[in-house]
Amino acid sequence: MATVIIIIGIMYYIIAFLFAWHEGRRRMIGFIPALLVAFLIPLFGIFIIESSRLKTAGCKWCGNKYNEAEYCGLCGKNDAGELKPG
Repeated sequence: MATVIIIIGIMYYIIAFLFAWHEGRRRMIGFIPALLVAFLIPLFGIFIIESSRLKTAGCKWCGNKYNEAEYCGLCGKNDAGELKPG
């Protein structure tokens, strides 16, 4: 039984390291703080890392709060109100 717990612990730390490396370099929090949070606070680490995402501006024309692209996926307009070509 102790071997299983050790294997699960090792797998957790490998997954936490890979998650911090992948997500931390793209987010505002960065790699080192993400790694510390994921290692030190196992249950809340992922929640803290994910809550640090950059807030998106959204579309001011249709109210799509999830818009991250240059042109909105719903109305097809950009920030200046111009329609997507094509």
